[in-house]
Amino acid sequence: MIKVAIGSNDKIHLSDKHFGMSKYFIIFEVDENNSYKKVEERENPYGGDKHKHAETDEIMEVLKDCQVFIGKAMGKESQRRIKEEWNKTPIVAKDVDTVEEAIELYSKKFL
Repeated sequence: MIKVAIGSNDKIHLSDKHFGMSKYFIIFEVDENNSYKKVEERENPYGGDKHKHAETDEIMEVLKDCQVFIGKAMGKESQRRIKEEWNKTPIVAKDVDTVEEAIELYSKKFL
């Protein structure tokens, strides 16, 4: 089972801002059969104006149980640290509009 966190400001669409600035993280579990279910809507205590670029430690603490992070934008240094320091998978989905579309594409394309 893989946990996927998707950044959103309205719980429906992907946030247009950097992943770490999202107001919410919509958490899904994806199984080996590519089935997924939403398990949580987690408020980001560092979202909005509270988050500074490249400060990924706090976000990683909030999402320590997740293995994959999907957002429309993510800093290059944050992506590097997510991969190298935490051995997790960042995905930038610039052309994806909704949370549902993002998890659907992930379950079909990456598993």
